[in-house]
Amino acid sequence: MEQQEQSTRANNHQLGIMDWVWTLLLLALPVVNIVMLIIWAVDRTNPRRNFAIAYFILFAIGIVLSILLMIVFTIIGFSLIPDTDPTYSTTYTY
Repeated sequence: MEQQEQSTRANNHQLGIMDWVWTLLLLALPVVNIVMLIIWAVDRTNPRRNFAIAYFILFAIGIVLSILLMIVFTIIGFSLIPDTDPTYSTTYTY
């Protein structure tokens, strides 16, 4: 029965639980994850291909959102800095 399940998984290009455990462990390593995702994304026969492409899409969305938030918070931060022009003061009357 187990051999039949393995052959069915091989025909359907399905990954087992331990395959996904190894996948997640590889993605936890800092430089290896990008390299492996690129390899999986370009290999048309790899069952992890759609996962890698979806991961890259979410990664790109995260980068765009973080850049937008950085711009917004920078603008807010600069707007909170008081005007410190030394040639103008409201404490003196002329």
